[in-house]
Amino acid sequence: MEELQALLILSSMPYIGSIKARFLMHHYGSAAAVLQIPPEEISALPGFGPKILQGWKKNLHDRAWEQNLSLIEKLQADIIPFNSPRYPKRLLDIADFPLILYVQGQLLKDEDQRSLAVVGTRQASVYGYEIAKQISQQLTRAGFTIISGLARGIDTAAHQGALESEGGRTIAVLGSGLSRLYPTENAALAKKICHSGALISEFSMATPPDKQNFPQRNRIVSAMGVLGTILIEAPEHSGAMLTARLAHEQGRPVYAFPGRIDQETFKGNHRLIKEKKAELIENVEDVLNRFRNCPLPLKFKENQKSSIPLEKEEEDLIERLPIQEASIEELMLQTNYPIARLNSLLMSLVLKKRVKEYPGKIYKKIN
Repeated sequence: MEELQALLILSSMPYIGSIKARFLMHHYGSAAAVLQIPPEEISALPGFGPKILQGWKKNLHDRAWEQNLSLIEKLQADIIPFNSPRYPKRLLDIADFPLILYVQGQLLKDEDQRSLAVVGTRQASVYGYEIAKQISQQLTRAGFTIISGLARGIDTAAHQGALESEGGRTIAVLGSGLSRLYPTENAALAKKICHSGALISEFSMATPPDKQNFPQRNRIVSAMGVLGTILIEAPEHSGAMLTARLAHEQGRPVYAFPGRIDQETFKGNHRLIKEKKAELIENVEDVLNRFRNCPLPLKFKENQKSSIPLEKEEEDLIERLPIQEASIEELMLQTNYPIARLNSLLMSLVLKKRVKEYPGKIYKKIN
């Protein structure tokens, strides 16, 4: 049996994580050698046991690895073992790094060293979604690769923003196998990511998106963000907070946007800032300024607003608009403009690309 095939089988064994698998390979010499050992001998080793014996026998009996190999071929996925020169070296910093990475698309050794993870809640506010999209687009213009998890909400916005930048590159880390894409509504987005970056997973091809997979996935997101993690919007108890804390523990910078003090989905951001585990940022320049002396080749293109001049009344309204999104009714109360005049001014500012309009007559000024 070839070593790569043996490694695929070993990495899919129930209750055998990366650490136990590496112990076995060190003990017996290789993954192929491990699979030649009677399962009873494996289960008798310290730290193993009857549960592992049962899972080991079932896995070999069901020959699930053959289906895995078939799906790899069908989807034209790439498999990268941990001892390959193509394996992302930053993942080796994780104690339980994946033995195998399944990849659709392409990992690039140099470009992906200039990577930042952008993460946040699935239940994103309009404000958080827009910030994630904007900053990812701006960062890819500067030459960064955006790492996220393809989940609904902030992850989706981060990938979309990166892809809207010409030549923008993004990598999605999945909490399921590549043949069980989740969420399914992001299938079209995933296809675009394959052409402008990569989808990666440590899970066998047909692994479903089980709940326990996502915290495990998050350690890869944080590690793949070589230059740091940006927390857009996160409740205190969330996967995004776990990713940010993992990045901090891995010695990587964490940046966090502030939000409304009464909004639960920003409580995590504020906690990390208070704990000095994240640096407060307000715009892309706050991030770019950290890397102006970076030896990596980056392109610093400053954000440009619309060059169309504003009328005096439009300038006055822009100054009075709140930072966060607001309905037209809220803006009418805050600005004291008659509804007809406010409608007219907002429409003009939308056309001049100084204000963005969302469904339901929700407005937000473009910073």
